[in-house]
Amino acid sequence: MDEDEIQSGQRHTARNIWAACVAVLIVPAAMAWIVRLVALGAQCAPGPDPCRGMALGGGLRDALALTWLINSNSLVLLAIAFVATVASLFARRPLRAALTFLLLPLAALIVPMAVVFVSMYPGCTVSEAGIGSCVLWGAEMGASFHAAAGVQWQIYSFVPYSFSIALMLGIVGLFLMRPRPLGHATANPHRMPDSRFDSE
Repeated sequence: MDEDEIQSGQRHTARNIWAACVAVLIVPAAMAWIVRLVALGAQCAPGPDPCRGMALGGGLRDALALTWLINSNSLVLLAIAFVATVASLFARRPLRAALTFLLLPLAALIVPMAVVFVSMYPGCTVSEAGIGSCVLWGAEMGASFHAAAGVQWQIYSFVPYSFSIALMLGIVGLFLMRPRPLGHATANPHRMPDSRFDSE
């Protein structure tokens, strides 16, 4: 196996690691959105009654609970984003690395928060203190809805640091990944001979 094949295999592994990190943070929230879109397609307005006999509320609650299990912890969230960023650097994608650390934690919080806020209705209360209750499509939402109330402050707590680190990683990545200049030892076989030696 030559060096090019080894590097290609390393980049492929790095891309898989990056994709796995993105999936861990985004897929549960995407599942919650799928449930919300199913309710929209069935023309079920948010409310306590079941959606045409379907237990969509329980599915939405479980998807959101799985999302907040990881995303509500800022340290775990940033750690997974950092692993994805390093994997992008190994895949020789410095711009993607910087954007990953900057945008992935934000998307992992904003996407499920948006599901909650588009599913609320009058009488469905959400608070950081966990006060109040919300029954949606036949299921009690509980903490899966209340967790969305603290997303704004969670974002404020790490965005300045993540922006600075993402900028630094992007600059370092561009510096390390730029192509090396060719050495002077490489001669041009098509170069014309020096006129000083034409007579010799």
